[in-house]
Amino acid sequence: MQLRQSLLLFKTAAVGSAIVIIVASWFLYDQLQQTRLLNDHLFQLQTQIQRLLDQEERFLIERQRDSLSSIEDDRFSYRESYSVLLSMLVAQQRDLDLLFKLDEEVKRFTLKYEQLASMQALLGYDKEEGVYGNFRRQAHALQDIAKQTSHPQLEILLLELRRREKDFLLRLDPNYLLIHQDLLARTELLITTQFPEKSQDLMSILNQYQQGFKTYISVLQKQGLDHSQGVRAELHQLKLSIRSHFEVVSKQLFNEDLTEKQNLILTCLVIIVLISCFSLLLLYILNTRISEHIISISRVLKNVAQHEDFSIRVNIDGEDEIAQIAHHLDSLLAFIETLLERLSAAQQRLIEEAKMASLGNMVSGFAHELNTPLGVAITSQSHLKEQVEVLKKDLESGQLQKQTLTNLIAEAESALSLLENNLLRTASLIDDFKKVSVQQEYDEIQEFNLKALVSGVLDCYQHELSAPDYHMEIEIPEQLMLKSYPNVFVQVFTYSLSNCIQHAKKEGQLLNIVISALVVNDYIHLYIKDDGKGIDKELLPVIFEPFITTQRNQGGIGLGLSIIYNLVTQKLGGEVKIQSPAHGGACLHIILANTSFRLVGG
Repeated sequence: MQLRQSLLLFKTAAVGSAIVIIVASWFLYDQLQQTRLLNDHLFQLQTQIQRLLDQEERFLIERQRDSLSSIEDDRFSYRESYSVLLSMLVAQQRDLDLLFKLDEEVKRFTLKYEQLASMQALLGYDKEEGVYGNFRRQAHALQDIAKQTSHPQLEILLLELRRREKDFLLRLDPNYLLIHQDLLARTELLITTQFPEKSQDLMSILNQYQQGFKTYISVLQKQGLDHSQGVRAELHQLKLSIRSHFEVVSKQLFNEDLTEKQNLILTCLVIIVLISCFSLLLLYILNTRISEHIISISRVLKNVAQHEDFSIRVNIDGEDEIAQIAHHLDSLLAFIETLLERLSAAQQRLIEEAKMASLGNMVSGFAHELNTPLGVAITSQSHLKEQVEVLKKDLESGQLQKQTLTNLIAEAESALSLLENNLLRTASLIDDFKKVSVQQEYDEIQEFNLKALVSGVLDCYQHELSAPDYHMEIEIPEQLMLKSYPNVFVQVFTYSLSNCIQHAKKEGQLLNIVISALVVNDYIHLYIKDDGKGIDKELLPVIFEPFITTQRNQGGIGLGLSIIYNLVTQKLGGEVKIQSPAHGGACLHIILANTSFRLVGG
C-alpha cells in the first residue's frame, strides 16, 4: 500500500473517530440533560406530595377552614407536576405501573383527607359551630342556672366538669374522660338531691350536654386521637405508603435511566476504542515503515558524511514514496561516486600539470641563473685563449717582452679567477637543483635545516624575484632542524612563491615577501607574508577549495592553495590558515603540531 493511501485511510479513521466522539458527546450531553430534567420533575413531584401530606398535620393542628383551600391548591400543583412527569415518561416509553400506583395512593389520601375534613366540619371549626358549639351552649346554660341558684357546690362541679372537658380536648388523654364521667355522675346526684323541683329541667340540659360531648368524643375517635386510630391512622399509613411508593418509583426511574445511560456510554466507548485502536494500529504500522526507512536513509547519509564513502547504498525494498526516495538517493550516490572518480582523475591530472608547470618555472629560473655564470666563464675562457695565442705568436717570433708576459700573466690570473668563481657558482646552482630534484623524486622522512631548504628554493626563483620588483626576507632560526618530508616543504614554499608572483604583485610597486618560522609551545608556526593586492573577502571562506582562482583567463587553474592545504593537513598533519587585511597583503599561516624538531646548539 502506498503511503498516500495509508495516510488517507488514517486521516479518514481519525476524522471518523472525531465525528463519533463529537456525536457521542452531544448525545450523552442530551441524555444527561434529560436525566437532569427527570430529576427536576421527580423533585417537584416529591415537593408537591410532601406539601399535600403536610396539610394533614397542619389541619389537625389548626383545624381551620383555610386549610381546606390550601389543600386544593396543593392538589392542583400535584396534578400538574404529575402530568408533566407522566408525559415525559410516556415519551421515553418507560414502565408507568408504579407511577399509577403512586397516584392511586395520593388519591386515596386526598379522599381520606376530605373525610377528615367533613368530620371536622361536623365537630365545628369554632366555639359556636357544630357539636362542639351545641354542648358548649348546654354547659353555659347549666353554669347560668348554678349562678342563679347561688349553689357553690354545683358551680364548683360544673367548673371542674368544664376543666376536665378542656383538659381532654387539649391533651386527648382518656384518663380525663374517666374523671369527666365521674364528675357527670356526681353532678346528676347533686341535682337530684339538692334541686328536686328543678331536677327535670337541669337533667334535660345536663343530658343534652352529655350527649353532645359523647357525640364530639365519638367523632374525634373516628378521626383518631393519635396516628394509630381512626382516619388519622389510615392517613398515616397512606402517607407512609406514598413515601415508600415514591421512593420505589424514584429508584426505579433512576436505575432505569442509569442503566440506559451506562449502556449508551459503554456502546460509545466501545465504538471510540475500536476506532482509536484501528487508528493507533494504522499509525503504528505507518510509523514503523516510515521510521525504519528514514533511519536507514539517515544512517547511510551519516556514514557518507563521516567517512566520505559514496559507495554505501540504502537498499530499501518497496514501491512506496519513501522507498522511491531511497532508490533516488542510491542513484544519486552512484552518480556522485562516478562523478568523484572522474573529478579525482581530472584533479590528479591537473595537479600533475600544475607540478610540471611549477617545475618548468623552476627549470626556467634555474637555466636563467645558470646562463650568467656560464656566460662569464665562456667569456673568460675565450679571452684567456686569445691571450695564450698572442703569447704563442710572440714567443715563436722572438718578440716576447717581459712587460708583455707580465701583462698576459696578470690577465690570465684574472680570467682564471673569474672562471673559477663562475664555475663554482654554476656548480652550486646545479647542486641545489639536484637536491630539489632528488627530494621531489624520493619522498622520505629526513632531517634538514629549514632555513637552508628555503634558501635553496629561493635560489631557483632568483630570476623571478629579482630587484627592483621584489624584496625577499627570511626570518628563520639558522639552528632550526626539522625531521619531516622535505619535498612537502619544497612544494609548499614553491606554490606559495608562485602565488605571490602571479597574484600579489602590483604593477609598478615593490612586493615585499617575508618567510618566517617560530617555535611556540612545541608547535612550529610558519608564515609566508606579502604586502601585495590581498584576497577578496568573498573568496576567503572557499580559498582552499580546488579550482578557485581570480586569473583563470591568464592561465590560473586554482590548485596551488588547494595542494598546499592537502599537503599540510594530510601529509604533515598540521593546520593551515590564511588572512588578508582590508588594507591589502596576505599571510599564509601554517601550524605544525606533529613535526619533530630540534635546535642545533640550542
